[in-house]
Amino acid sequence: MKSDIGTARFFHPVGTDGEICRAHSRAALATGAAAIALRSGLNADMTDAQLLECIAEARDDASAPAPSLETRLAVRSALREPLTRATEPQAVADAVFETLPDTPLRIEGPDGRVFFLVPIAAS
Repeated sequence: MKSDIGTARFFHPVGTDGEICRAHSRAALATGAAAIALRSGLNADMTDAQLLECIAEARDDASAPAPSLETRLAVRSALREPLTRATEPQAVADAVFETLPDTPLRIEGPDGRVFFLVPIAAS
């Protein structure tokens, strides 16, 4: 099952700062890779080989370069224990601001479904 929120190239206007574009594309890739990992029963403690497999599947491009350290860290971070309604407000605020600008935040809804909040810069 393939899911994609798209890279910065198809979202931001021409001339957008490169840092914003890299953060957007990293967040998009990390979300896809983290979702693949969860569906495979993996978590943030997966091996490096498993992590690279999830990223490769999310990329759907065998010729893509090796993922950066930042991308690998974003995927692992997205797989931390999810925030829930029971999470303390300060812990939620801290988690949200720690993920900026390029790491999805895992949330578990009251029915047990998992969501990712994905930081995409508006400007």
